[in-house]
Amino acid sequence: MNSTPSSADSTPVRAPSIAGRLAWAVLVFAILVLALGAAVIRFAPRVFPTLPVATSPAPAAEPIQPMPQPLTVEAPVISPEITGSIAEIARLNARVETLEARQNRATRSASAALAAAALLDAAQTSRPFSRELAAVTALLPANTDLGTFQALAATGAPSRASLALDFPEYAARAAVAARDPGQGAGVWPRLIAGLSRVVMIRPVGHTTGRTPDALLARAETELSEGDVDLALQTLSGLPPAAGQALDPWRKRAQDRADIDRHTARLRAEALKDLADLNGETK
Repeated sequence: MNSTPSSADSTPVRAPSIAGRLAWAVLVFAILVLALGAAVIRFAPRVFPTLPVATSPAPAAEPIQPMPQPLTVEAPVISPEITGSIAEIARLNARVETLEARQNRATRSASAALAAAALLDAAQTSRPFSRELAAVTALLPANTDLGTFQALAATGAPSRASLALDFPEYAARAAVAARDPGQGAGVWPRLIAGLSRVVMIRPVGHTTGRTPDALLARAETELSEGDVDLALQTLSGLPPAAGQALDPWRKRAQDRADIDRHTARLRAEALKDLADLNGETK
């Protein structure tokens, strides 16, 4: 009797898939790689001896560079022709400066001489002459002392002609004072002195000797010649009483003598400067 096969026997057997096969292959390859790595680690030192490790030599120390020397620039070589031209230019410049200084000095000296001449003319009158003195002062050295002269210039002084004209009146007073016998004199000397106050007889032309009349006469002559300073020196020999009678006139005459002295000095200095400059130019 034929038996009917069961359902279990009739089920077909499936073959492994491609994915399963690939997974097994990867697993086997990983095992081989691990085994090969372990073999290399174990047996490599024996198969391949250890090679010396190459070491790079230490870098040599750089030599110390010396400090840079200061930069020196050689002076250009100047030819003798150029040197001679420079020296000639320097001489010409010095010559020009000398000529300019001399011209300035000549101009200043001429201006000072003209200002001194104008001052001398103005000082001969009786009026003040401060403006003329200021013009001269501007051309004088800064250390020139003109304090007294400036005070005289602000007021002026009588002219020589005016002083000579006023002198006879004061000389008469001085002659009377010179004849005064004093309080202890007798009657006759006092009578003569009283008459002399009314009628004055003074020998004008008698100029020799040291008597009061002679001194007054000589001073009057010197005044007529325009020499106030010399007349004052002559009158200094009068007796004290006669000198006191001349005091008002003497003060005015002294101012005139001081003005004449100062102006003459300034004029002489200005002319001397011009003369010195003229001598240098020759």
